[in-house]
Amino acid sequence: MSEKKEFKNSIRTILTKAVCGRALQTCQTTVYINPRDNVVPNNVLGCTIKKAKIKEKNFEGSPQKSIQIRIDGEFELHVWYETDGDTIVAKSNVKFSEVLPVETLESEKYYEDDFYSKHIMAWISKEPVFLGSMIVNKTGTPAIAIQLEYELGVEIMGDVKLNVLSYTLDNHKAAENTSCDNAEHIGNNDYDDGDY
Repeated sequence: MSEKKEFKNSIRTILTKAVCGRALQTCQTTVYINPRDNVVPNNVLGCTIKKAKIKEKNFEGSPQKSIQIRIDGEFELHVWYETDGDTIVAKSNVKFSEVLPVETLESEKYYEDDFYSKHIMAWISKEPVFLGSMIVNKTGTPAIAIQLEYELGVEIMGDVKLNVLSYTLDNHKAAENTSCDNAEHIGNNDYDDGDY
């Protein structure tokens, strides 16, 4: 005769970290280079961008439906231009500051108590690229206007409480077995705040 088997269940809580919000944003900016000795350039020959990096990332404002993340960074800009038959290279350290709106699935309460303890991960998903240039007159002096484009990404990480409904097979001939080999898990997410 087959033995009687019963299923017992219980709720277990798992504490982990998860991505609470994510965003990508394409940014465009214009950088102005002042030629040496205020000489008017005849032509812009080329442009390269190096050493792009993020310096800081911070929450901005108070938690709402859309979380605001400010990302500050910098890169090196090298511009070749021609003036009076000579080729001149100008170098500029360019700083940028962008605010990215991040939509989240969590309620506002998740951010109210320990909003600033959440962890921000930010990166440059597309390196700055050269879009175009022109020679302009800015405040009475000649300048080279360089148009650039880059893409920034951001993720908000937070502590998560995961409630798991665990079913364990109970056999009368053996002690209660709670190994993962004979447990079927059905999950239900329940988010809670946490500090890093």
